[in-house]
Amino acid sequence: PFFPAAAPRMDDEGCPPRQNWTEGQEGTLRCRARGNPRPEVACAKDGEPFPPGVPRPVTRAHAGTYRCRAANALGAASRDVTVAVNCEWGLGGPGGPKGLGVLGGSGGLGGL
Repeated sequence: PFFPAAAPRMDDEGCPPRQNWTEGQEGTLRCRARGNPRPEVACAKDGEPFPPGVPRPVTRAHAGTYRCRAANALGAASRDVTVAVNCEWGLGGPGGPKGLGVLGGSGGLGGL
């Protein structure tokens, strides 16, 4: 089939604007773009490159906003992706009460 040339498009299906990861498990930044020719997608957090589609062990440092940009010969598109990291936290050091919290998204640590 013939696909006409098209500038990059980023939508919620290919590049969800909110993604939830769990500390200690593998997380993958999901961000794809549509277009013809196929766009190259690059993401960064705080100016540091963070390639999408690469699984990696999740830490609390991964929480935050990523800027993703897709480009091909016909143009470019970009979007922000917010990653929230679900993590376990403790009070009073080892042996203290534990709970679950979420980092990212609303900015702070919120108990669930």
